[in-house]
Amino acid sequence: MKIHVAAAPLLTICFALALTAQPQTKSSTLAQKLVADTHAKHPEAAEIGIAVVGANGCTTIASTDKSEIAEKCEKEDAEPIRTGKPFVEKEGKNLDVTLPLHDASGKIVGSVGIELPAKPGQSQDDVVHQAQSIAKEMEPSIASKASLTQNF
Repeated sequence: MKIHVAAAPLLTICFALALTAQPQTKSSTLAQKLVADTHAKHPEAAEIGIAVVGANGCTTIASTDKSEIAEKCEKEDAEPIRTGKPFVEKEGKNLDVTLPLHDASGKIVGSVGIELPAKPGQSQDDVVHQAQSIAKEMEPSIASKASLTQNF
């Protein structure tokens, strides 16, 4: 009996160590973390997504709508990367504003789409300025285009 009693604390320690040694959940990419953190800070945004141009063309790499991740970009996602100008379209009661996304040095590394409601009395330009302000909050965290897809 003494063996079992003495072994019990050892088993507890081994069990606790085994639990802490379990594989952790897969890390998120920087882009997905930026999208999640930005959406938490700006819940008024119905949707936020980031797209980049890579070897396989333009692809969505992060989104509040997980079903859009890894999908080919639509025209509105690619246009701001190419032109450096916002692309705005109506999505139901909201405006979907897609902007060029810059890294911390100011280089265009992709696009960010932010769907926002137009409040009474707000013009389309007001909503674009609101989206630009949100995008600017994200950009200092982006070291480069490659950093967007690195695990965080």
